[in-house]
Amino acid sequence: MSTSFKLKLTGNKVILSMFMAAVLTLGLSSCTKNNESQTDSTVTVDDAADAVTQAVSPESAGMVAQTTTAARMVTTSTLSCGLEKDSSISGQNAPGAAITYSYALNWNSNLSCNGNMPQQFQFNFSGKSSYDAPRMSSNDSSNAQFTATGLEPSATQYIFNQTYSRNGSQVSKVRNKRSFTSTINITSSNITVNKSTGEIISGAATVTVSGAGSGGDSFNYTGTLTFLGNKQATLVLGNGNTYSIQWQ
Repeated sequence: MSTSFKLKLTGNKVILSMFMAAVLTLGLSSCTKNNESQTDSTVTVDDAADAVTQAVSPESAGMVAQTTTAARMVTTSTLSCGLEKDSSISGQNAPGAAITYSYALNWNSNLSCNGNMPQQFQFNFSGKSSYDAPRMSSNDSSNAQFTATGLEPSATQYIFNQTYSRNGSQVSKVRNKRSFTSTINITSSNITVNKSTGEIISGAATVTVSGAGSGGDSFNYTGTLTFLGNKQATLVLGNGNTYSIQWQ
């Protein structure tokens, strides 16, 4: 009788174990599906880095392009001390470009002088822009405040201090092809620009990018942007993720 009872109990344990295993497997499967769904809708640091890269690159009319335009404006325009000037500029990509873009910006500028000697050129701009690049497309509004010093004839370089913001919606074409909205803020100090070429030689900026994915998940990444000269920059974003930015 004792042996029969033990065998029966062992059989019940086997059935119970099989049932629990099935429930556990089903639960893990459900959790895995939920986690996959969350992962698919989460905007990763790589997605954010693609958006920042295009906000910087002149090939998509980013911050570098506007800095170059501003430097050339200071160099070639006839400016009067203390006189504010309003203007508008627009542009688009050259035919056949790998990245297409367009922008329309309203500018306001002012030249400060010490006597008749120019000391500081200030200008603000805001407007709309869009781009379609191999890795991402976007529709944005942008605004910025730039200040340039080094205006004396003996100086070979301008020094820029800038705040530059872009708000828009992006669609990634790589990885999980996420759609999201973002706000990108770039605050730079001591950006050195060659007067004759308008190219950025060196300088650094802090970067923040925040927003939400199409599924409603929010994201927020911070980092630094370092200009290296020779049409190159390095972006460090999130937990030390490093990206190279290059342009033609």
